[in-house]
Amino acid sequence: MLEFQVLARERPRPPEPAIRSGARVDDAAVAARPILVVDDDPEILAMLRDFLESEGLVVRTAANGAEALEALDEIAPALILLDMRMPVLDGWAFAERLHERALTYPIVVMTAAESARRWADEIGATAYIAKPFDVNELLETIERHRQKGSKPN
Repeated sequence: MLEFQVLARERPRPPEPAIRSGARVDDAAVAARPILVVDDDPEILAMLRDFLESEGLVVRTAANGAEALEALDEIAPALILLDMRMPVLDGWAFAERLHERALTYPIVVMTAAESARRWADEIGATAYIAKPFDVNELLETIERHRQKGSKPN
């Protein structure tokens, strides 16, 4: 896998366009697009990457919102799993920067906070999932929201 990552850096692909509200989404094209996981906890990032890849999904990780924005210069994810409380650039600021760039992707907020639903609503997220989460619930949430492109953020 490390070899693939090195090759990918040597020959970056141009980013695919973001999903626009009302656009038709090809299921095969969506399935090939990565899930962008944004969380400042390296153990959570590694666990999610390993689990989602074992389920056949392509995954890109970022440790904060600034890294996630950099990743969006290279990829067009099918969905973003977003922690809200992070250093450097938190989930709120990340979502604001997406709006400034006129980019819309399905976002699923991941948080242990009791106010997960409110936070998801504040940034226009598609859904939220509470930490710690059930892996089956996580997969169902990803599949439900990445396939239809869902509510734009």
